[in-house]
Amino acid sequence: MRVLQQVKPTPEQLPILTDAGLGFRLIRGAAGSGKTTAALLRLRQLCASRLSRRQRLRSDQPVKVLVLTFNRTLRGYVKQLAQEQVGSNSGLDLTVETFAQWALSLLGSRDLINDRNEILTELLGQVGVRAKDMNYFIDEIEYVLGRFPADARELYIDALRTGRGRAPAVNKQTRTRLLTQVIEPYKKRKRADGQVDWNDIAVEVADAKSQRYDVVVVDETQDLSANQLRAVLSHLEQDHVTTFIIDAAQRIYPQGFQWRELGIELRPEMVFTLSRNHRNTKEIARFARSLLDGLPQEEDGVVPDENACQEEGQTPEVVAGRYGAQLDQMLRRVQPYLNAGETVAILHPLGGGWFSFARQALNQRDIPFCELTRQREWPSGPELVALSTIHSAKGLEFDHVLLPGINQEVTPHGGEDGDGTLQSLRRLVAMAVGRARKTVSVGYKPGEQSTVIDLLDPDTYTLVGV
Repeated sequence: MRVLQQVKPTPEQLPILTDAGLGFRLIRGAAGSGKTTAALLRLRQLCASRLSRRQRLRSDQPVKVLVLTFNRTLRGYVKQLAQEQVGSNSGLDLTVETFAQWALSLLGSRDLINDRNEILTELLGQVGVRAKDMNYFIDEIEYVLGRFPADARELYIDALRTGRGRAPAVNKQTRTRLLTQVIEPYKKRKRADGQVDWNDIAVEVADAKSQRYDVVVVDETQDLSANQLRAVLSHLEQDHVTTFIIDAAQRIYPQGFQWRELGIELRPEMVFTLSRNHRNTKEIARFARSLLDGLPQEEDGVVPDENACQEEGQTPEVVAGRYGAQLDQMLRRVQPYLNAGETVAILHPLGGGWFSFARQALNQRDIPFCELTRQREWPSGPELVALSTIHSAKGLEFDHVLLPGINQEVTPHGGEDGDGTLQSLRRLVAMAVGRARKTVSVGYKPGEQSTVIDLLDPDTYTLVGV
């Protein structure tokens, strides 16, 4: 599958490339603004500068470069882009990995807990958490374990929670009970069984200072935990250059941190905001924006803006009907584009068996496809159609995006005003829409549609009944 990329830097991106100062830099912007492209172009410049410096000093030590992504699908995509930028220079030691795989490469194998959710569900039930709120509070535990240092989790009791919504309510008394009656017993069970979870690994990596990096790029920073970032900070050379790429409006995992918690001071000259949208048409940006309107604006978050787009295109379609009819309509719509060699992604909130019908429909039409979810390498074949969960499509882009089957069954959430799960779902679907360069189609079964469908602005799409 082709890697869609913008190679030539724009005037807005040039200051990022030419800034050769040491320390931290932050690149932020909405979907399609070229954040990752700018960071990788900057990576090429920084590597060239460091190599020249080593040659002047007649040093035979390689320039150690680390590029981190959140998931394996994005890792394969970014790895191909990064290798194209830095080439195969023997003076570079380039690592492109997910945080998880990078951490395990430093620590070695660990006995990872595999019944985490079952244990947390049991403990949360004992403190009175309702079944419909269970997933939210499991995410809350993940949030606490990931944000606060292991020896300072009591800070959670009075901390300002970010990115978690107003409901279900998590007051001071509830926070105390979560710490003492859920997190502490969970920690003891892990210790008794000699097991660890990914948060434990992040803490361990911070102490395993076996590698030091000269140049670091961290993509999708908003979906890394504070402890994961602390681990990265502990592996920097003194004269490092580290670039964070972030858009809090696209946060889809229960993370949340403030830069000062990490000991990072980002002065105005260290922050670059990209405002132009080089990916989406005005129509796609307008469609995605309707899902984010009214959500709390977070630090380092940028919402889609149709005025930042350069191209106009087709109005998004919302297709109402049975799943098979939805997909049939969507595939008919994109067939001419496939014939022209353009890429298509079929995305769904869940994976596994949910793609069975899509596979069957594509096979019946003799349309080759690949599957991206959890793949470590970017597919190199000629396929133009990709199947992926929405989560695994994060950070990627395609000419056309199809989102069939957006029903309540696959997008459950609470019913309270300010429900945090619903807010995350809105960001998730808006992120999926933002993967598209040219067209978007969203589908649902009437009477079973997700609340997310009802939040779309009818003026931004064409409704098609099938």
